[in-house]
Amino acid sequence: MTTVPPQVAEIAGRYPDADARLVERAYVFAAFWHRGQTRRSGDPYISHPVEVGATLARLGLDAPMVCAGLLHDVVEDTGCPPDQLRTEFGDEIAALVHGLLTLEREGGSWESADRRVLILKLADRLHNMRTIRFVPRAKQERISRETLEVLGPLAGRLGLDTVKAQLEALSLATLYPDRFVARTGPVRSLRVSRRVLAISAVLLPVGARARWLEEWTAELHALPGRRARTRFTVQILVGMVRLSVVLRQAGP
Repeated sequence: MTTVPPQVAEIAGRYPDADARLVERAYVFAAFWHRGQTRRSGDPYISHPVEVGATLARLGLDAPMVCAGLLHDVVEDTGCPPDQLRTEFGDEIAALVHGLLTLEREGGSWESADRRVLILKLADRLHNMRTIRFVPRAKQERISRETLEVLGPLAGRLGLDTVKAQLEALSLATLYPDRFVARTGPVRSLRVSRRVLAISAVLLPVGARARWLEEWTAELHALPGRRARTRFTVQILVGMVRLSVVLRQAGP
């Protein structure tokens, strides 16, 4: 039986018992079908859908959306029959996975796509942009331009300002590495933001602090300049108490 890793247990812990079990079951199912697959980075392929699911959970999406994130590549990239996915996880999750697959195959249908499918796509692209250095340079440029011109603005229209900022920063850093370094300004603002978050993280359970601070630091590094980092830091501070309550209710 596949063991649920701590990151997945943490994601599942955000939800009531039935939903938590659904999230864990989605991970086990995805891990089975992606077994033996690796990414260009050399990491196990399952690390990608786990990160997509984690992003959706941090955005406050419901358990079916997180499950869709965990399962989003099983139909396209493995031998998993679509009917089996539907039988195991129901129409809602299967429709989200199918909607993403349709969106990617048809392209250009961004405006008419379901909002939840679009958010799923954004979470998928965010992790792909974070690991884009492992793909050939021509593909890096093509994906980064699409992200900058289409997906970044889309995230803004959906009210996902933090995702928008990260996508745009990662795209610019890929397309114009020298210019991007010049425009980010001194590293002092990054250090200040991280210090503020580290101090505030004392509200969180001891076992969760390092994990969340690592995640926030990674996102801070992706943001373009002091203003974006300050906005992101304020957003985290506003939600710190609620996050602390959720983590403590979830227990160890």
